[in-house]
Amino acid sequence: MAGRLNEKVALVTGAGSGLGRASAIHMAQEGAKVLVTDIDHNSALKTSQMINSEFEGASFSGAHDVTNEEDWREVIKNVTLKFGCLNVLVNNAGISIGGDIESTDYVDWKKLQRIDVDSVFLGCKLAIPVLKDSGGGAIINISSTVGIMGNPLTLGYGAAKAAVCSMSKSIALHCARHKYNIRCNSVHPTFIDTPLLDRFSEDAGGKEKALETLSGLIPLGRILETKDVTHGIIYLASDESSMMTGSEFVIDGGLTCGYMPPI
Repeated sequence: MAGRLNEKVALVTGAGSGLGRASAIHMAQEGAKVLVTDIDHNSALKTSQMINSEFEGASFSGAHDVTNEEDWREVIKNVTLKFGCLNVLVNNAGISIGGDIESTDYVDWKKLQRIDVDSVFLGCKLAIPVLKDSGGGAIINISSTVGIMGNPLTLGYGAAKAAVCSMSKSIALHCARHKYNIRCNSVHPTFIDTPLLDRFSEDAGGKEKALETLSGLIPLGRILETKDVTHGIIYLASDESSMMTGSEFVIDGGLTCGYMPPI
C-alpha cells in the first residue's frame, strides 16, 4: 500500500528525534513532501537529510520554537512557499516532566502547558486557514494514554495531554461545522522506545530493566516501537480515514482497558 500520501504536504513538529523523526520518514516513504521542524535545527536538518537521501527533494527543515507564534507563522509560510500547499499537520513536539500534585513545581507545570498545550493551540489556529485553502486535510495531535487515564506520577504531563485530547475534539467539530474538510484527531500511545525513555531507564537501573518493567504493565507484553504509532499516523493522514474526526486513536497494547490479572 505504498503511496498512501502521494501528493500530500505535511508539517511535522518535534521531528528532530524519536516519534517525530520516525513519523516524518514514514510519511515521506508513503509519498508525502515533509517540512520537519524542531527547536534544535541541527536535529531537524539531520531528519530532512535522511529523507532526501532516499527521496530527493521530499523534505526541508526549519528551526521552530512551537511556543512562539511568529515561528509558527514563519514555518507555515515556508511550507506553502516551498511545496505550494499544506495538507497534514502533525503536532508532535512536546516534553514530559514527572511529578505528583505535591512535588510538581509551578514552574514545571507552566512549562508543560506552554510546550505541550499552547503549541497545539497555535499550530491548529494558524494552520487551519492554510489547510482550508489547500482543499482540506488532517490535523493529528499527539497526546498520550495518560491523557485519558490517571497517573499520580505524571500530573502536569497528564493534564496537558488531556487538554490536547479535548482541544482536538473541539477543533474537529469546529471544522465540521464550517465545512472546511479538515479532520482533527488525537493519538494516544503508551510507552514508546525512544530517547524520552532514557530518564526512566536511569531511574529503573538501566534500559533493559526499564523495558522489562514497562512491558509488564502492557497486556500484549511489550512497549511500542515507533512504527506501531507511525502506522496510525499514516492512516489518519491518508484519505482512508475520511470519516474519522474528533477521535481518540489509542495505541497501547491494551493498557487502558484496565487491570488484567495474572493467569
